Amino acid sequence: MAIYTILGEQSVLCEKKINEILEQHQIESFDVISYDMKEATIQEALFDLQTVAFLSNRKAILVKNPLFLTGKDSKGELNHDLEKFMAFLEHPISDNILIIYAPYDKLDERKKVVKLLKKQSEFFTFETYSETTLIQWAQKKLKEEGIEFDPRAVELLVKFTHAKLDLMYQELDKIFLYFLDDATSKYLSVDLIHLLVPRQLEDNIFLLTDALMQQKVKDAYLIYQDLLTQNEEPFKILIMIANQFRLMSQVIQLSRQGYREAEVAKTLNVHPYRVKLIHGQSHRFELDLIQSYLYQLAQIDYKIKTGLLKKELALEMFILNLKSRY
Repeated sequence: MAIYTILGEQSVLCEKKINEILEQHQIESFDVISYDMKEATIQEALFDLQTVAFLSNRKAILVKNPLFLTGKDSKGELNHDLEKFMAFLEHPISDNILIIYAPYDKLDERKKVVKLLKKQSEFFTFETYSETTLIQWAQKKLKEEGIEFDPRAVELLVKFTHAKLDLMYQELDKIFLYFLDDATSKYLSVDLIHLLVPRQLEDNIFLLTDALMQQKVKDAYLIYQDLLTQNEEPFKILIMIANQFRLMSQVIQLSRQGYREAEVAKTLNVHPYRVKLIHGQSHRFELDLIQSYLYQLAQIDYKIKTGLLKKELALEMFILNLKSRY
């Protein structure tokens, strides 16, 4: 029997590998049955795995989000019978295909089930790449397409995609399509990146929190209004700002304790690029001010939930009440 484990946070590469496996075994999409371990148990997937495929020689069982393979807190998870899973791995008897898709950076190597899975399955790992590696990769792809570029444009592409390979794949495809017109000069500039690659919501939240930290009322207000014109929910924006301030506070405190960027990212379980952005600006951030903002936002959250304040006005009032540094 064929068992595969796909590990990594790079969903584009992971899904590509899954499709390659399905093609290799000549399994059509209608013979692929997915089980999300947040909604179904591993024993349900195993039962299906050992039943005969309908109108086909074989089928594939795709198990997604197996949190029980990691060291993360599984409180509130379904009751997965790992003993039954390990018993199956020790004696896998089925004509069907099992694919375990773990969208995480790593598994808990101390767990017996993980050791057994690594022994009994074909393992593929798609790791998160460094910013430098992604820049080099993007430059290589552009050269392959005969596109010249401003190095600053490639750096901006990485920044706008938060150094995530998945997003970079999508945005590079758009860039390649743009240059398909023979009349178009094949030169990727900073201006073109601004034109073709949209800012992620997280980028605008970072700009907004940065303006708040510098008490630049006009900048903060304009960014907030721009988010509203993009139909972003005011309460969602408030929560994201609070989360960003909380992360900033944690990064600053850990950095002061001597933690390096990579260690901070691992400790807080966040993408290294987010830590890099905050760390690069941390000299301008005042910890007392961040904690003051967190307290004020908590008060606003309470007033919204108790009906004392309308969510549409809450954050606007918070911004306009700041003391401007203009």
